[in-house]
Amino acid sequence: MKGTPLTEETYEYIVQRFAKKERELLERMSARAQAAGMPMIMISEEQAKFIAFFLKAIGAKRALDVGTLFGYSAAIMARAMGPGSEVVSLEFSDLHAKVARENLDDLYLRNVQIRPGPALEAMKLMRRESFDFILIDADKPNYVNYLNQALRLIRKGGVIAGDNALAWGKIALPTTGPAPKPGEYRPWLSPDDPDYGTVRAVQEFNAAFAAEKKLFSVIVPIGDGMAMGVVEK
Repeated sequence: MKGTPLTEETYEYIVQRFAKKERELLERMSARAQAAGMPMIMISEEQAKFIAFFLKAIGAKRALDVGTLFGYSAAIMARAMGPGSEVVSLEFSDLHAKVARENLDDLYLRNVQIRPGPALEAMKLMRRESFDFILIDADKPNYVNYLNQALRLIRKGGVIAGDNALAWGKIALPTTGPAPKPGEYRPWLSPDDPDYGTVRAVQEFNAAFAAEKKLFSVIVPIGDGMAMGVVEK
């Protein structure tokens, strides 16, 4: 049996009963980002609550956030893991890192370390098996590269997660092969589609994620989908 479709009404039901604090936090943090002209790209409120729930369930104390933006996911993880924990958050843009730091300072979250610059280069310099949880939510063309580094950095029994695993609902569309003929209806993602490159990148990431023998993996259909894998080294 297929899952229950998530309507706007059902989504609001979930948020109002289970993720109100996550929505309030998002509204608070996104206000500064909007004032700075930043894009509103982040995990959704119910994804935030799920990540917090998950981190508490596994007793995580050290997490890596690949893609800071204005700091929402980092704040969620820092709050969930609590005192004595650490979140390392990687952000390419100096502006985004600055806004995130201001947001986190405003929340008195001192257990988040923001590292500006290319995330892949930062990951290559980190020590092996140093994280309990790694969230990948950055530039899609590098997703497979981030996964390869995450496999080196995660401890045995730790979890790697990749956001946007459903690629805005386009993940199952063919991106190769001949285009449909005029008048022929056949699902297909045209190279002219603005999401073509990122969808292809997510498809490659999902394929690598599913094939990775070190991972016991699944896609959780929450938000735009999260690929999640427990590391079995």
